[in-house]
Amino acid sequence: MSSRYRGLYLRALAPEGPLSLGTDDLRHVRTALATDDDDTGVGTGAGTGADEQELPGLIEAAERWCAQETERFRAVLGAPGPGPAGPEQQETVRRVLRNCAPLALSAGAWLQWIASPGNSETEPVLRVLSLYASDVGAGRPLADRGSTYRALLRGHGIVEELPGVQLASSEHIEGFSFRLPALLLAMSRRPDAFLPEILGADLCLRTVGLLPALAAALGAGGSGGVDPHALDMGGPRPGTAANGRELSLAATRAYLTDRHALEGPSGGEAATRRLLGGFRWALRAIRAWSERLHGEAALSRHPDYGVWRLIHARARQAAVYHSRFKLAGRPLSEWFADVDAGPRPFLTALAKSPLVRPGKPERSPLLGRLIGPKGPMFRIFTDEEIATLHRWIALLPEEGSVLHPLPGTESAPHRELHRAQDSWHTQGSDLAAGTTRTSIVPPPSPRALTTAAARAAYRALLGREDTAELRGFAHAYATRWLARSRYAMDRAPEQLPPRWDPENGLREWLARAHDWHADSFQRGEAVLPSRAELIDSTLQLAPLIMIDGGWLQGFTDYQHASSRSGHFLFRTYWDELGNGELELNHPRIYRALLRDMGIDLPPTASREFSDWPGFRDEAFAMPAFWLSVSRFPETFMPEILGLNLAMELSGVGGSYRDARVALRHHGFSTQFVDLHNTIDNVATGHSAWAADAIDAYLADLPGVLGPGQQDTVWARIRVGYRSLNPPGGTAAELYATLRSRRVNRTRRPTRTSRI
Repeated sequence: MSSRYRGLYLRALAPEGPLSLGTDDLRHVRTALATDDDDTGVGTGAGTGADEQELPGLIEAAERWCAQETERFRAVLGAPGPGPAGPEQQETVRRVLRNCAPLALSAGAWLQWIASPGNSETEPVLRVLSLYASDVGAGRPLADRGSTYRALLRGHGIVEELPGVQLASSEHIEGFSFRLPALLLAMSRRPDAFLPEILGADLCLRTVGLLPALAAALGAGGSGGVDPHALDMGGPRPGTAANGRELSLAATRAYLTDRHALEGPSGGEAATRRLLGGFRWALRAIRAWSERLHGEAALSRHPDYGVWRLIHARARQAAVYHSRFKLAGRPLSEWFADVDAGPRPFLTALAKSPLVRPGKPERSPLLGRLIGPKGPMFRIFTDEEIATLHRWIALLPEEGSVLHPLPGTESAPHRELHRAQDSWHTQGSDLAAGTTRTSIVPPPSPRALTTAAARAAYRALLGREDTAELRGFAHAYATRWLARSRYAMDRAPEQLPPRWDPENGLREWLARAHDWHADSFQRGEAVLPSRAELIDSTLQLAPLIMIDGGWLQGFTDYQHASSRSGHFLFRTYWDELGNGELELNHPRIYRALLRDMGIDLPPTASREFSDWPGFRDEAFAMPAFWLSVSRFPETFMPEILGLNLAMELSGVGGSYRDARVALRHHGFSTQFVDLHNTIDNVATGHSAWAADAIDAYLADLPGVLGPGQQDTVWARIRVGYRSLNPPGGTAAELYATLRSRRVNRTRRPTRTSRI
């Protein structure tokens, strides 16, 4: 069972891998959510209808449990003493920290895909995005909650820091510790199916705040230089006023109000019921996890436990060797092969063997010549494992017997020790091999990649839902668009320079590009459009502007949103949507401009919007490219970096000022272009962030991919930059057709390294 959660955890982590969440995965999530045994102490409301008044009772129950559970863990871990924690206490603290890691390293990640271009102007989504931006430390690299926890792990000498294969395959972390984060991450990839449950679960976790086991571990073993308050999911983040719990409550209330307004009493009641169900489920799940971790922590205080886990973890490999060495009359290799017989016989025989001097680890051959530089077991054990063996030997009675009581008089911890065998021996088979990537379906023919097809695909691409067919279309459309952008690149004017300057970066080039725009405006080359022409051009831009920032939606992913280069892109996306302020949300401002022109468009995600008769098919060509390329934030990372720079720089100093003149001339609001001309500025705005993101990405590239890769990646960034205005004409289309066919024939989408 626990291997399922390790595997699900890995599949759900993949930013481009939602298709790897199969039907069985989603069915399992629904089954977990539908568990009807409620032990929260608050009624389910069955038969009375969902009632928001139940929420305060659930919050109180979570707070009460959290306080009691923290005290239970403190009793096991022990109170902090005047000096540093002893080896036994340190080992227990490390075990607790490791088992908190799958959840704590992804704290808040379950919100990562709730926002999408189709819903980014709605209040509930903006409230969620405010909370999520706080979780990832919007605007600062490596400022997410997970990075804070990584610092804590490093302070305790723990190396399993990054969510991924290393963490999921760690023999130090129990399988049950992956259940809750795996289910939460799986839900995050399907917000269309699980949004109210995600919001309810989030509010529960914010109410719990600092995990009880973690609170006790920090008190017992030290904080490792990390502020404990920074690990509280319900607390404030550096530089923010509102705390996580308040932001979560605001998102919950906005969602329920929205459901009541859109769907009426019955729809609102159903949404409330599901949200409360998500809260209850999360509380049950975290209580069950905490109960098992409490037992694990209690067991780890026994000296035999750590060394037996070590033996069990190494048994499969060790059984191949040691056939000549006898332990209690049996070859040591047989002991390893028969490890499932239990710890008592093996540990007793080992304690009485010549390898061990009870009470004297420094004189024991096992920790001396055998593991020394010239010994047959050199580098077999890590420093932490050697410390475990040292502690076990030091606590052995000098008469050589293991610390087990006589048969029939076992204490409760020892009975638990033996009962735990079944879970220990599953560690080897429990570990997942890694993520699997779903291949892209054969790409559509070039004839299918028309502007009419783009219009038809627009609505499906607005959300986070995925199918193999949609994924295939998106990849083929983006590939063909980028291939066309590559045509005659060397002859194209006003492009990025042929080579990237590692000493000066892009800031000087950016300043020159801004000068070009300003010179163009000063020369007065723009022709003032008529009122009808202005209204029509503004309308035709609506499918694009209503998804402002949509090319960056892949960078809401938790692993990208606070990375060294990705944090610039998430910050830009967050800024395009108004930083949670409705009146600053760019799509809403553009809607207001269109209403001022006498045009009242339907909601962006509705069929009525994409079918709006006033739109020409060509109006959906660029939006479809944005939405297509954004689904592959790793495959097309360099191209997205270039596109982002082109988009943010496109109007600054020039065309935005031209548009302002036209809008003012015909008596329309200039707020939209005024806002963009300031926030996209080349000194401290989006254009500067875009250049800095490219510089950061390329500067880190040699350390990840090795030397010699920067020119290749820079060429792809240049293509992405040109993709905002790709060449047209028959020659460019033919070139794109031939090149995209060759690309799709020779390779599937591949990921560039995550920086």
